[in-house]
Amino acid sequence: MLHTLIKHDLKALQAFVAIVECQGVTAAQKRLNMSQSAISTHLAHLEESLGVILCRRGRSGFALTKAGHQLYEACTLLLQATNEFHREVQNIKWHRSVLSGTLRIGLVEHLSADFQRVFNQVIASAYQHYPELRLSIDICAPQDIEIAIANNQMDLGIGYYYSLLKNLQYQLVFEEREYIYCHASHPAAKIKDLTLNLLTEEYQWVKRTYARQQEGNSLLSGNTTAAAHKQQATLSFILAGSHLGLLSEEVAEPYVRSGVLVPLLTQQAANIVNYFALTRPTPDPRVNWFLGELSGLLP
Repeated sequence: MLHTLIKHDLKALQAFVAIVECQGVTAAQKRLNMSQSAISTHLAHLEESLGVILCRRGRSGFALTKAGHQLYEACTLLLQATNEFHREVQNIKWHRSVLSGTLRIGLVEHLSADFQRVFNQVIASAYQHYPELRLSIDICAPQDIEIAIANNQMDLGIGYYYSLLKNLQYQLVFEEREYIYCHASHPAAKIKDLTLNLLTEEYQWVKRTYARQQEGNSLLSGNTTAAAHKQQATLSFILAGSHLGLLSEEVAEPYVRSGVLVPLLTQQAANIVNYFALTRPTPDPRVNWFLGELSGLLP
C-alpha cells in the first residue's frame, strides 16, 4: 500500500482527509474550494489504485471502511510530516536570505585556547552552511571594540569588561583567572613569606588598562609605574625583571615551564576576568545565529 500511495500527489490525499473530516464529499467542497466532481474523482482514483473501498455513502450517511480508517491515520501522519518539512525548507530559505553580507567581529588578544577552538568551529560552520555570509575579524583593545560597536563599525565583540555600558548588550561567555607573575631574577621570587601587602607596597607593578577597571580590587592597585594595553605588553615588563604584573595562566605557562617566570601567591591572589560578547540592542539575525552557535558549543 505504501509504495502505491507514494505515487499519488498530495492533493488526492488531502482531498480524502477533507472528505473524512467533513463527513462527505459535498461538505468538503467549501473547505477544499473544489467542485464535487473533482473531489469524487480524487476519491475514485485512490480507491482504484489501492483496490479497496475507502468509504460508504448512502441514505444511512457517510462511513469509513476499515481500509478507510487505516488510510486516514496514515494520511494524518504524512501531512503532519509534510507540513514540518515545508517549515524546515522555509527556515533554510530564510536563513540563506538573511545570513548574508559581512558580519564584523572584534576580538581582544589572547583568548583562551578552549574558547578559540569553539570560535573556530563556528567560523567553519558559517562558511559551510551560509555561502553568502562573510566574516571580518579584527583584534582590538576592549574599549575600542565598545566604541566600534556603538558607532556601527562592528557588529559583535568579544572582550573583558568590569563596567557595562547601558547602550550595549553584554552576554557572559567565559571567565579567566589571572595570577601575579615576576621574573625569576626579581627579588620577590626569592622571598619565602610573601604577603599581598608586601607585593603591592614594595615593588613596581605594570597594570593592564582594563576597560573601566574593577573598583576595590587590591590586585589592580598599588605602586604602578608602567601601563600596558595588552597582555603581550604586560609580559614585556615582567620579562624585563623590573615589574610584577597579572597574566593569564595560559599566557604565562610556557615561561613558567622554562623557569623564566615565577607565579606568586597563587592560592591567595587571583583576578577573575569576565569575557563578554557585546552587541547593539537592535536584533541582527547574523549576530543571533553566531552567538547561538557559540553558546551551544561552550561548556
